[in-house]
Amino acid sequence: MAFRIWFYFLILTGLMLLFMWMLQITFIGPYYEKNRAETTQLKAQEIKRLLMRDDREEVEREFVKILASENLCGGIYLPNGTPVLVSEANSTNCQIKSLSTSAINEYIQHVAKSPNQDFSLRFTSEVFEQGLYFYGKGVEFQGSQYYLFLNSPIELLDSTIFVLKRQFGFLVASVLSIATFVAFLLSKKLSMPLSKMTREAKRLARGDFSVQFDASDYSEVSALSDTLNFATQEFKKTDDLRRDLVANVSHDIKTPLTMIRAYAEMIKDISGDNKEQREEHLGVILDEVHHLERLVNDMLTLSKYESEIFAINETEFNLSEHIRSSVNLFQIEDIDFEIDCESTFVVKADEIKMGQVLYNFINNATKFVGDDRKIIINVKKVKPKEVLVSVIDHGKGIAESQIESIWDRYYKIDKNFQRNQGTGLGLSIVKAICEANGSQYGVESQEGQQTTFFYTLRLK
Repeated sequence: MAFRIWFYFLILTGLMLLFMWMLQITFIGPYYEKNRAETTQLKAQEIKRLLMRDDREEVEREFVKILASENLCGGIYLPNGTPVLVSEANSTNCQIKSLSTSAINEYIQHVAKSPNQDFSLRFTSEVFEQGLYFYGKGVEFQGSQYYLFLNSPIELLDSTIFVLKRQFGFLVASVLSIATFVAFLLSKKLSMPLSKMTREAKRLARGDFSVQFDASDYSEVSALSDTLNFATQEFKKTDDLRRDLVANVSHDIKTPLTMIRAYAEMIKDISGDNKEQREEHLGVILDEVHHLERLVNDMLTLSKYESEIFAINETEFNLSEHIRSSVNLFQIEDIDFEIDCESTFVVKADEIKMGQVLYNFINNATKFVGDDRKIIINVKKVKPKEVLVSVIDHGKGIAESQIESIWDRYYKIDKNFQRNQGTGLGLSIVKAICEANGSQYGVESQEGQQTTFFYTLRLK
C-alpha cells in the first residue's frame, strides 16, 4: 500500500509539472504575441496624448523614451508619407526605417479608410527572420493631421526559450526530489496504521479475540478501528455463546441419556420382576425422554423461526379470553394469578404464536415467583391502536448485567444447570416470534423486588 500511495503522489506531481510546462513553454508564445500587440496599441494611445503638448523638444524626448521602454520602434508621418519624427530605439528589429515612401503611403490609406483610424498587421520579416507586429494610427500634432506607425517583435528569442527550458529543468529536478521525499513520508504515515490493522485482523481471524485496533490521526482510520473493535467484541460474545451452547446442550442431552441408561440397567438387573419398582423406574425413563423431546422440539422451533421459514397467520381474537386460556394451563401450580385486562380488547396477530410468547413469560414467572406466590398479568393501552401486555412476578429479579443476555439461546440465569430451569430456549423463541410479528418486547427488573416481561399487540 505504501508503494501505491508513493506512486500515485508522484503521478500527481508529474501531471502538475506537465501543466506548468504547457503554461510556461507551449502557451507562452501565443500569450506573448497577444500581450505585445496589446502593449503596442496602449503605447500608441499614450503617444497620441503626448502629441497634445506644445513643447516639441519635450515631445520628441518623451516619444523616444516611450518606445525604448517597450522595445518598440516607430515614426510619425505627414499625410503625403514624409517622415516628421522617427525613433530607432529598437534598431535591431525596426522594420519602419526600411519602408519605402510608397509603402508608407499605402499604410496611410489603410488607416484613413478605417472607421477607428487605426490599422494593424502581423507578418514575418525575411530580413530579421522573426515575427513582427505593425500598427498604425491617425493622430493630431500641433493642429495638423499626422500618422503614427509602430512596430514590435512578437516572438521570443531562442535564447529566451533556452533559458526558460533550462530553468524549468532545474524546477522539475527540485520538485521531483522534494515530492519523492514527501510522498515517502506520507505513504509511511498513511499505511502504517492500516498495515498494523491488517496484522491484528489476521490474529482475529485465527481466533485471538484479545486484539485491539488502535485509533489514528485520520478520522476514517479511527472510524474503521472503532468498527473492528466492535466486531471483535461481537465475535468474542459469539464465541462465548458457542462455548456455553456446547456446555448446555451437552449437559441437557447427556444427563437424560445417563439417567435412561442407568434406569434401564436397573430394570434389567434389579427391578425386572418387581412390578412396582419397575413402573417407578420406567416413569423416570419416560420423564427423561419427554425432557429430550422438549429440548429437540424447542431447538427445531427456534431454528425454524430464525430461518424465517414460517408464516404469520394473523387473526382477530379477544385478548382477555386469550390470556385466561393461557393461565388455565398453570392451574396445577400453587400460584395466585391476577389478571387486569379489559374484556373489550380485540387484537390482530398470530394467536398461536403470540400464545407461545405469553406461555413462555408466564412459565418463566412461575419458576422465579416470589414469596407472595402471585403473578400479575396487566394489559394497558399505550397508543390508539396498541396495547402493552405485562407479566409481573415479585421474585428475586434479574441482575442488570444479565438483562441483555437473557434473550440469547441456552442462556440461563442459574449456571448450575438445574433441571427445572427448562431448555434455555424459551426467551430466544419469544424474541424470534415478536420480531416476526412486529411486536416490541423487553424486560424490566429490580433485584429482590420484581421482574416485568412485556410485549405489544396491535388493536383491531
